[in-house]
Amino acid sequence: MFFPEGQIDELKTIAPNLSVAQEGGYTYVFIENLRLPNNCQPAVVNALLCPTPRDGYNSRLFFSEMINGAPARNWNGQIRVLGTNWYGISWQIQQSGLRLSEILINHINALR
Repeated sequence: MFFPEGQIDELKTIAPNLSVAQEGGYTYVFIENLRLPNNCQPAVVNALLCPTPRDGYNSRLFFSEMINGAPARNWNGQIRVLGTNWYGISWQIQQSGLRLSEILINHINALR
């Protein structure tokens, strides 16, 4: 899948260290050192954004480790992508017409 360069550039204002990769028929945005909301432990993690439908969700955000200190969430996703184990929470967003940066922000809001 192709993402418009303007959307990637906009996403880089939130998460400057990112790259796009494909595996298993999905396109992912790999984000290094994503800063999480206050009270989250760890405060910085690597993340994997799948901005297209997957596993019954409109999009998914996976983390390199489970996050503590955020509101209790159902950690229901564990996948292995790009040679790494990733963890996801049950969080559905309505993303019709959203840009990549807006999708990411909506997923991060699950930790507030």
